[in-house]
Amino acid sequence: MTDESALSADIARQVFSTTEHLTRRVRQAQRGTWFPLVLLGLVVVAAAPFYRLGRQVVTCDPALGARGGVEIIYKGTCVQVVGWPAGVYWISAFVLAYAAIAAFYVHRARTRGVGARILPYVGAGVAVGLVFGVLSGWAQQLNLQGMSPTGPVAVGLVPLISISLALFVLARVERSWAVLTFAVGYLVVTLLVCGIGARGLGLHIDLNLTPTWSFLPALAVTGGVLLLGGAGFALAERRNA
Repeated sequence: MTDESALSADIARQVFSTTEHLTRRVRQAQRGTWFPLVLLGLVVVAAAPFYRLGRQVVTCDPALGARGGVEIIYKGTCVQVVGWPAGVYWISAFVLAYAAIAAFYVHRARTRGVGARILPYVGAGVAVGLVFGVLSGWAQQLNLQGMSPTGPVAVGLVPLISISLALFVLARVERSWAVLTFAVGYLVVTLLVCGIGARGLGLHIDLNLTPTWSFLPALAVTGGVLLLGGAGFALAERRNA
């Protein structure tokens, strides 16, 4: 009886170990974090022309008002900031990007024979992205009194926060602590880029850019973080394959 009990215990341990190993392999096969990060990083970088399109140098004439947008006076130069080009871009880009992400995971599931419940992430990404995109466009139409030259830039960059919030859903879908850690880090970066908490931390970056180009560092940093993160997850996936 003792020998039979020991044999049964050994078999149970082997079955548990094999099941645990297969579970890890299935989860690794399901994961494709690198693709959303790289694609959304490209989306962020590609937003630059649309921010520039909404910024035009105008005549400094207080009698004319903001003429439909936020007017920034910086070193004697007046710049009119209109939010709708960037707002339209973010709304369109989010819908197309998350549709491409869904197609990627479906194709991956068919080729590998294992699928992931990606619809919650795609749905959250589109919903939050649309809300933040609309808010960004409308907020830049308001005449925000008493703001610094970078104030309207921070308002216009709030769609970046939606990307980081959706990453928390992706971390839950893929059951990945690595993705969760990246999502937390990226949320901190986007909040600082949008000026939320930056003053409390004493952060101030002055590249001496005019208001027509002052959005570039923020897009470069946030887009670069996504691209580097995607590259890191791609290398990790390849190493574990």
